[in-house]
Amino acid sequence: MSHRGMQKWRPFATMPEQYIGLKEVINRQVEVAQPVLTEEQMEQINFTFNFVVI
Repeated sequence: MSHRGMQKWRPFATMPEQYIGLKEVINRQVEVAQPVLTEEQMEQINFTFNFVVI
């Protein structure tokens, strides 16, 4: 019989369904909402970008 080595203990992921649900919750927490920009801010960003690119 071969030795399986150290197993990391996962207290909240004992069933596959729990693991999938927890992964979804973690992914939702990591998401960052896009900022709402005014027309003036968008123009400034575009101007800066075009100035650097051109």
